[in-house]
Amino acid sequence: METTKRQNDENIDRMSQSAHKAIDRAASVAGDYAERLSAKGEQLMSMREDWLDTAREYVREKPLQALGIALAAGYLLHLITSRD
Repeated sequence: METTKRQNDENIDRMSQSAHKAIDRAASVAGDYAERLSAKGEQLMSMREDWLDTAREYVREKPLQALGIALAAGYLLHLITSRD
């Protein structure tokens, strides 16, 4: 009986160690993905800023064309979203 209890305890310890190793690996992988996602988010924010700067510059250089494009885009959105 004592041998069976000891074997059960050893099995539980081995399973617990295996579970801890698996959890540690999963946490490491999740951390790697979180770092990659953060870097990609920073890259996208930089691209967004570049695009906005380009759009602002275009509006300053060609205000009437920008206004015409905005009006046309608004009209198209109105046509797409209106249900009449």
